[in-house]
Amino acid sequence: MKILFDATAMALSGYHKGGAYRYGMEMLLNIPRVMPSDWELGLYFNFFRGHHLEKMRETCKLAGISDHTVSRIPPQILRALKTPVEWTAGKHDLFHGPFDLVPPSRKSARVVTIHDLAFLRAPDGLPQEWIRERTATVPPSAQRAHLVLTVSEFSKRDIVDRLQIDPERVQSVYHGISPGLVKSEDPEADLARLKERYGVESGFVLYLGTLQPNKNIEGLCAAYQEMRKRGFEGQLVLAGAKGWLYDEMWQRIVKRRHHENVLLTGFVDDQDISRLYGCCATFALISFLEGFGIPVIEAMACGAPVVAADACSLTEVTANAGLLVDPNDTEGIADALMIAATPGAKRDDLIQRGFAHAATFTWKKAAEQHVAAYAKALEIAGS
Repeated sequence: MKILFDATAMALSGYHKGGAYRYGMEMLLNIPRVMPSDWELGLYFNFFRGHHLEKMRETCKLAGISDHTVSRIPPQILRALKTPVEWTAGKHDLFHGPFDLVPPSRKSARVVTIHDLAFLRAPDGLPQEWIRERTATVPPSAQRAHLVLTVSEFSKRDIVDRLQIDPERVQSVYHGISPGLVKSEDPEADLARLKERYGVESGFVLYLGTLQPNKNIEGLCAAYQEMRKRGFEGQLVLAGAKGWLYDEMWQRIVKRRHHENVLLTGFVDDQDISRLYGCCATFALISFLEGFGIPVIEAMACGAPVVAADACSLTEVTANAGLLVDPNDTEGIADALMIAATPGAKRDDLIQRGFAHAATFTWKKAAEQHVAAYAKALEIAGS
């Protein structure tokens, strides 16, 4: 049984180290460990120029999978011609598009993972070209897939309602937590490293993720300035790469003087992610829209008390292990952050609840659910 996993996006620099990349890599590492012994997992890459080849080789090496197929035909041409994927990928039994897209096929089963429907639900703050491309490609992918995977019950409801997909064909599979994300054994040494490398001081509020408008960075900065008015002295650390419409967003933040005492670290190395989570006073993710919100459970696993938006998937992912807030309520966000950042019984309780909650999310469990989904899709395709 040959399974092809479309790893194209993982070898493009824009996807590297974000939540989607982490999902893809963890599936490539874990699916082979739990799939039947007579199954094979190969990688598929579409339309790679010379400068993409190095990233492609890196992806294969990190995943530990040497079996790969490369198509040099531009994806726009393949989509326009509605070309069966067998023409470029060769013989296989199932094709998994893990990043919102799956091509037509002649015989092979088709599975697509749709992470969210931001292009339909919250188009403001997203590039128009990207919205047009997603509008043209994601709904047809959902319609042609034998099985649609998504990352939360929130996203499943969205896909069923907005794309008119039979709920029996949509399955939610939660993300997991990488083994290296654990509570720090030496917080003082970790903080010293963070200070030397990024300028981080103790007692900080942390956001970790892409810096773009739909993550509600402006709302977080406003709430943080309210915390400062109440006497909070720690930094707000925004850790992550600049995303869509960053410049316009940051100009608005500066114009309102909400940038004061805010530290921008830029891209953070993997080994420093757990240090940031483990050393912060509290972690905040108050996005307007998330498909899942993996930093929430990562922060909990590292011992950070979490404040999250009572919206989208964050409500179910956070559950009762963090403080949920209205993402549009500056005062309410500041209230919750002050509670989570202040030493005492309430903060300690959040930390303990976070540890217990995070332990229920594993990539092994997610991989097992993917293998079961593949088997179901193969059955549907063969019926």
